[in-house]
Amino acid sequence: MTTPPISPQDSADPTPAPDMSISPESAHTTPRPMADDEPMQLITSFNDVFVVVASALLVFGTVWLTNTLPPWLIALICAALFWGLSEVFVRRRRMALPALFYSFGFIAALACAGFAAIPAMHGYSGASDVHIETRGLAWYLPQLVASYVGIAIGAVTYWRRFRVPATIALGVGGAVCLTWFLVLVAGQDYIGPMRVANIVAGLAIFVWALRWDAQDPQRKTIRSDVAFWLHLLAACMVTHPIFWALMPGYPIAVIAVFVLLTGISLAIDRRALMMSSLLYVISAILSVVVTSAATHALAVVAVVVGGALLLLSALWRPARAVVLKLLPAGWRARLPQ
Repeated sequence: MTTPPISPQDSADPTPAPDMSISPESAHTTPRPMADDEPMQLITSFNDVFVVVASALLVFGTVWLTNTLPPWLIALICAALFWGLSEVFVRRRRMALPALFYSFGFIAALACAGFAAIPAMHGYSGASDVHIETRGLAWYLPQLVASYVGIAIGAVTYWRRFRVPATIALGVGGAVCLTWFLVLVAGQDYIGPMRVANIVAGLAIFVWALRWDAQDPQRKTIRSDVAFWLHLLAACMVTHPIFWALMPGYPIAVIAVFVLLTGISLAIDRRALMMSSLLYVISAILSVVVTSAATHALAVVAVVVGGALLLLSALWRPARAVVLKLLPAGWRARLPQ
């Protein structure tokens, strides 16, 4: 979440501003994050946690009390509830964690409403009426299409109204998860092509995230926050299928891919690609170094990898400068400086 800009009336206030000078003591306790640190305000105060817990209880109770209604209507009631709460705690109070919770809940509720509305139109009232074995996959296609429509409507309307940075990534991620559900239901024959499609879609989202980053190289506006969530989604979509194909038979290739992803992360100044592949590289290193006589191998690998990542974090800017020198000048001009 980003802070709304100060209005001209506020900036023209004749009242003398209070002394905002920072004492030497406070300067050491409240450092300002640099652009290289990928600023991300996930929580504004502990009140965010309080509001999210209270909201979850409210939604749970609402669903329980309305369980006699049709499922699509319950989902719409939940969507309306998330929207109303967003008007208070997101649009007015600008609370970060509730914004993430409400945006996810609103999009998911509309997706569920679309999925549940199609059986209601055909006169099916419960889960016992619907079975993959008896109805077949084609029976689910209208429901899935309705869910796609619900996700698109939810993401677009919520973004246009509340400008929550994670909304776009949540909408795209919801569509990806729904597609995977369709593929898993369809059978094993479609999993291989879906992995390839997942990588291609992830690369497209990665390029899209770079375009958002290019509009805010100093990372001071909401565009940078949107890019962060898109990078996180793209990293999961690209790295997981690649490492699934390489593990456990090709540990050296896994380590080589991780090194390549580290270079890309330094170049674009984003750490999502590295974070999404940490478990794989640790597993790969274990498979390389572990022998029958090895003891405490996992602890040793964890110490080595963790120490290396901490060292990279401490030396991020010098390491990134080295990587940028290896890139063409035209590429460097489009990357955060």
